[in-house]
Amino acid sequence: MNCVNHPDVDAPYQCHRCQSAICVDCETKTNGRSICPTCRAHIRQRTAERYEAETRNVNYGGGLFAGVVTAAAGAFLWSQLAVWIDSRLQVGAAVLGGAVGYAVMLGAGEKRGHSLQQIASMTALVGAIFAHLLIFLRTRGVAYAFPEYLVSLSVLDWLFLVLGVACAYWIPHPRSLA
Repeated sequence: MNCVNHPDVDAPYQCHRCQSAICVDCETKTNGRSICPTCRAHIRQRTAERYEAETRNVNYGGGLFAGVVTAAAGAFLWSQLAVWIDSRLQVGAAVLGGAVGYAVMLGAGEKRGHSLQQIASMTALVGAIFAHLLIFLRTRGVAYAFPEYLVSLSVLDWLFLVLGVACAYWIPHPRSLA
């Protein structure tokens, strides 16, 4: 069998999508499967259209509002649970970050984009610090010593805080154009 694009060349591959015979020069791997140049162009076009649709007409105000509300509510719930079980509950930062990232994406009209990533990560960071402030105020009661409390947080506390910010950053990330 010969290549659909090069009739004089032997075609050892077959396109996974359209089943046409393709030669070594025409074959491209996508998700481990052989794809012909025509199908690859269709996939890229559809991916570009999807990327354009999810990054156009973004409601930044709605995303920020949803992120702030989720961060405040999540911080309050996290602090109440942490005080109740007598722990700082480090995993709360990761859960809060994921919830804030998702809320920002939904509040922006189910859109994605780099600006939304920044909004989500900063909102999650502020929410996590607010949760620690609430935990501190409920357990110690004096606000002026809060900076010392932040400095005294364990490495695990900081790792979960970074994980939460990373989750918030990753969720509204635009899909790749590859």
